[in-house]
Amino acid sequence: MSIPDRIILTLYTILMAVVAVFLVLFSLGVIPTSDVASFAATMPGRWEYAVGGVVLLLVSLRLLIAGLGGTGISTLSIGTDKEGKIHVGKTAVEDYIAEFTNDIFGVHSAKAAVKMADGLLTVRVNASIEPGINIPDTTDEIKQLVKKNVLATIGIEVKDVEVFFKHIKPKE
Repeated sequence: MSIPDRIILTLYTILMAVVAVFLVLFSLGVIPTSDVASFAATMPGRWEYAVGGVVLLLVSLRLLIAGLGGTGISTLSIGTDKEGKIHVGKTAVEDYIAEFTNDIFGVHSAKAAVKMADGLLTVRVNASIEPGINIPDTTDEIKQLVKKNVLATIGIEVKDVEVFFKHIKPKE
């Protein structure tokens, strides 16, 4: 889920909490029925409430789609043969890259993200590195290993590998 989706989800959750508190107070009789009825009587003919309802509906649909994983591509099309297309799960490729990246001396907590454009793969590796490890040499090793292993296993050429070390700390 992206950052804007998380912000929307947080605001939506707060709104739903307020509505839930209102419903509890109304059902327990703390808020009189006459107050709710008089508020409901002001709603017809007010465009502001209609706009609010439409916005709430659109936010609900967006969160539903994001929650079901309907955003983004979950498979990579790696080729076509005489019997059909060949697909591989994006998560499978990312997990595979993270697995062999973690096997490099001094690298741990690696995670990978892949994007495919024009039949070429772009890879971003986020990892932690132990103190005393040469970052430029390790970065080159990761890039070469990713390009070699992905081409050998999946058959897709890797256009670019971006390596980002988020922490310099020993393995826990």
